Amino acid sequence: MPTNSIDRITLLNITLIVEALLLSAATVWSWVASIQMAPNLQIEPKMFLYGTICGLGLALSSLILLWLGKSVGLLNNLRETILTQIAPIFAELSWMDALLVAAVSGFCEEVLFRGVVQAQCGLITTSAIFGLFHCPSFKHLSYGLWALAAGLFLGWLYIATGNLWVPIMTHAVSNAISLLFLRYGVKPVSPDA
Repeated sequence: MPTNSIDRITLLNITLIVEALLLSAATVWSWVASIQMAPNLQIEPKMFLYGTICGLGLALSSLILLWLGKSVGLLNNLRETILTQIAPIFAELSWMDALLVAAVSGFCEEVLFRGVVQAQCGLITTSAIFGLFHCPSFKHLSYGLWALAAGLFLGWLYIATGNLWVPIMTHAVSNAISLLFLRYGVKPVSPDA
C-alpha cells in the first residue's frame, strides 16, 4: 500500500529551508518597509502563558473538526485531506522532530505573516495569504480554509495583545499537539484505500 510518507531527514531539511526562507523574507521586508518588530517581541512570561493556552484551544478545535469529519459532510473533505495527504507526510518523525518542526514553523511563519505582512496588508488579506500558503492544490482547499480561519485567530491575538509571542506560541503549541497526534494518534490512510 503506497503512502505519501517522506523520509525524516528530507522532511526536516525541507521544513528548515522553507522556514529559513520565510524568516529571511520577513527580515528583508521589515527592513525595506521600516517595520519595527522588536517592541512587539518583548519577552513577558504572561504572553507565553496566553499563547500556550490559546495553542491548546486551537489544537483542540482542530481535533474536534477532525472527529466531526466522520459525520458532518462539510468536514469530511478536511478529515480525508488530513488523514490521506497530511498525516502520511509525518509518519517517520520522532517526537523531538515534531517539536522542532512546530517551534520553527510557529516562529518563522508568525514573524512573517503577523509581524510583517499583517502590518502592511491587514488582518483579512494576511489571513487569506496564510490560507493559500497552506493550500498547495485545489484538493487541499478545505485545509486552506482551516488555515485561513486559524490565521484570522492568530492575527486577532496579535492585534489584541500587541505581542508577537502570543501568536508564535499559539501556532507552535497547536502545531506540536497536532503533529504529535498525526504521528502517534492516527494511522495514516493511503489515498488509494
